[in-house]
Amino acid sequence: MDNDFIKLISEIHEQRYSRKIQNLINNKTPCGFLCGFYIPDNLSNVVNYLVSIGVNLNCLCITSDIQDLQASIPIIQIENLEQSEFKPEVLFYIDNIFHAQFSEYCVRQGIKRLIFANYSTSEYLYDYFIQNLSTIYSVYKMLENEESKRVFEAAIKGRLTLNLEDFEYAPEPQYFLKGFFPKKGDIAIDGGAYDGATARDFSMQGAKVYAFEMSAENYQNCLERAKKYHFTIENFGLSNSEGESFYIESGAGSRKGGNTGPVAKFIDLDTYVERKNLPRVDYIKLDIEGAELDMLHGATKTISRWKPKMAISAYHKPEDLWTLATYVKSIRPDYKFQFRHYRTDCTNYVLTAAQRDILKKLNLSCLIPCIGEMVLYCK
Repeated sequence: MDNDFIKLISEIHEQRYSRKIQNLINNKTPCGFLCGFYIPDNLSNVVNYLVSIGVNLNCLCITSDIQDLQASIPIIQIENLEQSEFKPEVLFYIDNIFHAQFSEYCVRQGIKRLIFANYSTSEYLYDYFIQNLSTIYSVYKMLENEESKRVFEAAIKGRLTLNLEDFEYAPEPQYFLKGFFPKKGDIAIDGGAYDGATARDFSMQGAKVYAFEMSAENYQNCLERAKKYHFTIENFGLSNSEGESFYIESGAGSRKGGNTGPVAKFIDLDTYVERKNLPRVDYIKLDIEGAELDMLHGATKTISRWKPKMAISAYHKPEDLWTLATYVKSIRPDYKFQFRHYRTDCTNYVLTAAQRDILKKLNLSCLIPCIGEMVLYCK
């Protein structure tokens, strides 16, 4: 293995999440829990768990728009954190944009942040990565430039330390890495359209876009935009075969699964291409909440025949970091790969006016560091 990769594994071994927690316990480090704009349903369970394993938890941090929260430990408004007598050295938080929005503010206050995870679960994840280390390294070697390798290393480290500062974020808009987005005349597939914004952007590049959205609610929200920007929107999820399945409705995070609830139609891309008699496919973007590998299995003929450029979300499952590139390479060994990680852009959605005012008061951006939004680029 390369020296840099060996060094990375050594650092992860020393800095992995379980060791960080044990050090906090041993040193009785003053800690808090960051709620931000959102109170988790399981907050009391999280607080009780941290206290039960010996974490010195001395406050909850909330924003001023949250009312009537009852807690067994002191509550501090984030806006008043600088003056608080309970100022923690470390803030735990649930992996959620409503908490991560305050990461930059915490940096300015000299407060470290850790994503909350169960002690044993974090050790299981560490063992899972180590068990797959040879495959992870093979994907690392596939990446065609040093920037991709550096971002990939940071992604592995951040997933195992659960520290946002260990990640490295790209400056360009997500899916728009130079040389990897659709151009004029391309036939483009947008898997996971949500509100149609990305399909719109691809269409404005001059591509003929076929967008797929599983959620009935999201599909309806796409219709007006599809008409205005001249792209096709299909109320299907992309998968490995044609059929129907339950799905969990959760806005941008709607995903296939569950045993009850709404039912969606699914189709594999190979069948869709044949049925629509598409002359070719030049580009594929996928953000389908963990179903990316299934979709690739259902697009094998399309990918093998035309070798489209692809931008594939690679973060919904831990193994996405290595299984997606490995499978694409098995279809077409001549694919080359790059890897990037992006902040979540909340500029035009999610936040209320009151929440935006709080961010403005604290001089914080709507570009939020996150554990997700990793993209595998292929061409």
